[in-house]
Amino acid sequence: MWVVYLILLIPIIYTCYYRYIPVRGVKCIQYHKLDCVKVKVDLRDYNDSAKETIDQVIALPVAYIKRFHHELPKEPLNVIASNVVERNIGIRLLKRYGYEVAGYLLIDKRCCCKNQLTNYA
Repeated sequence: MWVVYLILLIPIIYTCYYRYIPVRGVKCIQYHKLDCVKVKVDLRDYNDSAKETIDQVIALPVAYIKRFHHELPKEPLNVIASNVVERNIGIRLLKRYGYEVAGYLLIDKRCCCKNQLTNYA
């Protein structure tokens, strides 16, 4: 019986890891430093990214990464996402296709990374 539970539990654990556990080695960037970044990939939906325009950004929603990842330049990318799940899934997909993700920016939330927290202390 425990084997059945284990078989059912493994996909649930993998799904939670893939969606909710942050990707290691990818640092958050601040909005005012976004102008210095070369390649910016916006992973938000088209209707969300159209509301707030950012200069020189490649709009590629998470749902379209599998089809259009070959159109991205092979340089370090910086990801713009609206929430944590979108960020995690997008970065994992880009890394799977061989892209280096240098940083990320969450539009709808303030960054809560360790660098930000030490600045406030």
